[in-house]
Amino acid sequence: MNQTSIDLALILAVDVSTSVDAGDYHLQMSGIAAAFRDPEFIQAILAGQHGVIAICAVQWSSRKSQEVVLDWTMIKNSFQAKAAADIIETAVRRWIPGGTGLASAISFCERYFDRLEFKSSRRVIDVSGDGEDNESGDPPSARDHAVSLEITINGLPIISGSESIQDYYSENVIGGPGHFLVPAENILTFRDAIKQKLLRELNPAIA
Repeated sequence: MNQTSIDLALILAVDVSTSVDAGDYHLQMSGIAAAFRDPEFIQAILAGQHGVIAICAVQWSSRKSQEVVLDWTMIKNSFQAKAAADIIETAVRRWIPGGTGLASAISFCERYFDRLEFKSSRRVIDVSGDGEDNESGDPPSARDHAVSLEITINGLPIISGSESIQDYYSENVIGGPGHFLVPAENILTFRDAIKQKLLRELNPAIA
């Protein structure tokens, strides 16, 4: 393992399952890219102890479909953040039509930390989505296993008129040290929600 120390290792796990249409997919990816390009994002990174983080982006859909669209990337300046934003914004949607394999997505992301080449005091999976697991997965068990490895799971449920998804994420998805939830009322508010969420992950002291 590279002995370089970083403040945060973050996996963005983005739901691209059948319930997410093409327009909603692009709104999610462009929202993440916009957050990466925001000066506040860079300032928050530089304010960390080491002034550097590592980010990975995963698209997930059905139980057997998890695709890495941005492999582990170190970010410590605006140039690197904008380069990562460009990759995410232009990423081709990779999915298998079918159900919502949320538990499998959590497990995949947990294992992907094994490929991290840097030393990080915090490891976080940032899960966004608009539906419950409907492929016989067990999100609480997947979450609990990740938490046992000192991985935090935060959630960004896209409510779209259904308050039950927020409760579902609260009860079955998020967990670990300092875990929290930032709901998006609909896909159009995703951009603001992901920025708020990223800033809070970079600075856990934010209430």
